[in-house]
Amino acid sequence: MNRLILILFCAIPLKLMAQQKLEFIGERIDFAINSERFTINGIYYFANNSQQEIKQTILFPFANNTDSIDVRRVYNLTHSKNLSYQKLENAIAFKVLIPPKDTVKVNIAYSQKTVTENVYILKSTQTWGQALKKADYSLTFDRSVQIDSLSLKPDHLDNNVYYWEKQDFYPKENFKIWIVKY
Repeated sequence: MNRLILILFCAIPLKLMAQQKLEFIGERIDFAINSERFTINGIYYFANNSQQEIKQTILFPFANNTDSIDVRRVYNLTHSKNLSYQKLENAIAFKVLIPPKDTVKVNIAYSQKTVTENVYILKSTQTWGQALKKADYSLTFDRSVQIDSLSLKPDHLDNNVYYWEKQDFYPKENFKIWIVKY
């Protein structure tokens, strides 16, 4: 009997912790590439479905070392304020504060030098343990680069912009753009 009470007592905090889980539910990213820079401007959606406020550190990975990344903005769009961040070797870390039953949008914009194989990390979505409810991407390119191939087949091309619209997206590979540099 005492053992059963101990098991139940231990399970209750785990259940409460699970209810406070922050969810990464979607992203809207505009990529741009030219002969000099590969630019990423994304809006990331985080949801708190619990009854309590959540303050959590987010680790945002890069395909390259942060020394080669120009981070332009980490901004909480929901609360209209800049977020301080810490550069790590291949990532940045920042904190989000999300009220109960609310969603927060974070804008992260950065660029890196254009190379033959340009990579944006998508596989990190798997660490959240669920698919993105919605993921929309666009890739704008100019005449200074020729797209050789893409790791994700686009839904359509309009002028010099590729578009992707994904529902319940659980990427198994990173987004890659191979170019022929002139």
